[in-house]
Amino acid sequence: MKTRFSSQKDRSGFDSTMTPMIDVVFLLLIFFLTTASFQKLEQLLPSAVSAESQSQAGNKADDIPKPTDSDLSDCVIKIAIEGDRIRYRLNDEQIESVDVLAGRMKAIVGIRPDLPLVIDPSDDVPARDAIRVYDLARGFGSLAVYLVGR
Repeated sequence: MKTRFSSQKDRSGFDSTMTPMIDVVFLLLIFFLTTASFQKLEQLLPSAVSAESQSQAGNKADDIPKPTDSDLSDCVIKIAIEGDRIRYRLNDEQIESVDVLAGRMKAIVGIRPDLPLVIDPSDDVPARDAIRVYDLARGFGSLAVYLVGR
């Protein structure tokens, strides 16, 4: 009994039918790898502004009063320039400095991270100051931070 081995001719037919399918598989693999998002979440990225302010605000945590129910119902942070200084207001309460504001935001976000924080800078406030407050809020883990634009 003779055993029949496949010839070179039969193998070439097998290779030619598998090649397009292998090409498609590799193209799909490349497509999914290039469209997948491998970026870290924005709040996890390091920021010089938020890291500096968090370390300064962390030292004064004992001086910060606990938030009241009115603080947790509506958080609007207004930023304005009065004279030569930048003034911060949290729910119409004057805040002395950005460090105190950071401590208040940290306390509020610690209780309710889903509470929307609305940052409302006046027209003459430099963008860096509004972004600094935004970075602080995101750095503390706030899930909803809104920046008012005019």
